[in-house]
Amino acid sequence: MPADPDISRLLLAAVNLSAVDLGQSDTLEENERQRAASFGSGIQRDRFLAGRIALRRHAAEAAGTGAGALRADYVCRECTRDDHVHGMPRYQAGPSGQTVLASLSRAGDWCLLAATTDEQVLGVGVDLEGSTAAGFDGFGQVALSARERELLESVEPALRPGLQTRLWTRKEAVLKALGRGLAAIDPSLVDVAGPVPLLPAFLQDPGVPVVGDRDGGCRRWLVEAVNPGSVGLPDSFTAVVALVMQPRR
Repeated sequence: MPADPDISRLLLAAVNLSAVDLGQSDTLEENERQRAASFGSGIQRDRFLAGRIALRRHAAEAAGTGAGALRADYVCRECTRDDHVHGMPRYQAGPSGQTVLASLSRAGDWCLLAATTDEQVLGVGVDLEGSTAAGFDGFGQVALSARERELLESVEPALRPGLQTRLWTRKEAVLKALGRGLAAIDPSLVDVAGPVPLLPAFLQDPGVPVVGDRDGGCRRWLVEAVNPGSVGLPDSFTAVVALVMQPRR
């Protein structure tokens, strides 16, 4: 095992959702199919199904098994629902098999996928955004920490929209790796200006561990940009992967 967080612990891929065979929805859990049916828009329904099918296949590849052999075991830390198909993606490969941690991010007709069976990984998060998705005026005042705003002010105005999107993408990936969501977390409290995220105390509390965290303590982080071309994405996208690891023993 590498001593420090290493992106090679992950299986990464990008998928064009329009190319996914929706006939494979029979590999999904019944609750997933019911959730898809609840969408009023056919486009939303199909993209949801395509994303779930692609993620399950990707997780199965990481586990070295078939998609039908996986059982969804999602974990949500923002609510009390226990349906195992919403929240932080996780799969079990058979009753006594491997746990697969996974993450998915959609942007338009594309999705970015990550999966790992590495027991040292406590959480994985990916985020995919259009190149200037967060590049609008006023974004920094509502979404960035003081240190991030200082970083933004240090670059030329023409470069700020792109930097804002990169910071936003890093925040999303970090929160996904923690199993948390922006619906419940003020994004300005998550500082990703440096290589290691600075988090508020309630996100660092060893008494409220990341899924799978047995020891608490000082977790290790990797937050890294993904070259869109390396996974087959158009260059117009901004992509980030975040890993949170067991403390070094």
